[in-house]
Amino acid sequence: MKTPKLLTGMLFSLLVLSSGGPASAASADSARAAIAAQSRTFMSALERGDAPGAAHVFSADARLLVAMVDGAVVGREDIAKFWQGAMNGGLKALELTTIDLEGEGAMRVETGEYMAFGAGRAELGRGHYLFVWRKESGEWKIFRDMGNASPAQAAGSAATAAAAPRTADGVYPAQYVATFETLGVPLADKNALVTTTYANALAAAVENIGQIPYPDGAVIVMEYAQPVKDGEGELLRDSTGALQKGEVVRVDVMRKGQGFGAPYGDQRAGDWEFSSFRRDGSAFLPPANGAACAACHRNAGADKDFVFRSRAPLAAH
Repeated sequence: MKTPKLLTGMLFSLLVLSSGGPASAASADSARAAIAAQSRTFMSALERGDAPGAAHVFSADARLLVAMVDGAVVGREDIAKFWQGAMNGGLKALELTTIDLEGEGAMRVETGEYMAFGAGRAELGRGHYLFVWRKESGEWKIFRDMGNASPAQAAGSAATAAAAPRTADGVYPAQYVATFETLGVPLADKNALVTTTYANALAAAVENIGQIPYPDGAVIVMEYAQPVKDGEGELLRDSTGALQKGEVVRVDVMRKGQGFGAPYGDQRAGDWEFSSFRRDGSAFLPPANGAACAACHRNAGADKDFVFRSRAPLAAH
């Protein structure tokens, strides 16, 4: 439920009120039990890292709407990709708590609260969701999914790790794949890692030189992944022409805040701090050791606030 961003969405205003009476009460109880079982199946699939299994709880024509994703995620295949991206971004578990369930016949509307967890049950975000459930081939499936992060989490997931506490290891934005905007397309050659750049809402909103400098709380991520190749060593691409990515080996993070760059001294690149993480979120380059990264970013120039944007260049105005 991207988390954070994370995480997930459910739309629509379909409410069908039940008509009371023993038969309808029994039917409602049966539906409630079946839907609760499907929710457990969904949560268990995410804990196993089984994106197709999680997507199977959605109807074939399901729609999932999530902040920071352009348009709806439609159909099981793309919903599976969405959840895989969330898990690649660090999601380990999603806990759903039903508040109410209303309706009759072949459709139900559920509202509830969610909590998203990463490695070691570290909380990634929380908020509210709305599911529209519909019968499909005799089974209850999620037909529409829409959610929103709680106000305290919104800045941390959509606007991003701006509100996250700083530690000696820095701040790893675990949900960057699901909640950040992609800047440009993944690039690589036959002998290089596939690199993809992501930006949180604050950083992505800077689209032209006139908006420089970047605001405090801006976060930019550079992801490095192994390329996927065919039997002849050629790089493989997906249906959109984008390079296929294998295992993510490193995630570099630059994060802006007042006074962040001060420890780098003469190598300082504005108010940016630099850190690097393994895919599990553990740091192998904490901010205190990021002076070399800062020195490199000085080459981008103060007029660009020390940010390289070759893949998604800033407009002149």
